[in-house]
Amino acid sequence: MSDHDDSHNWSDEMDRDEHEATYDAFLNYSKWGTVLVVAILFFLLMFVYQ
Repeated sequence: MSDHDDSHNWSDEMDRDEHEATYDAFLNYSKWGTVLVVAILFFLLMFVYQ
């Protein structure tokens, strides 16, 4: 996320480290999910143009 410290916007019950870990996991799964979908579409396209 961002490198600047804006901890005054985070309340006490919000876990900043857990939030950032969840966001990083979301980005990672989105990236690899997109790669997987593109690979599946590429392999399907290979069967169409044999």
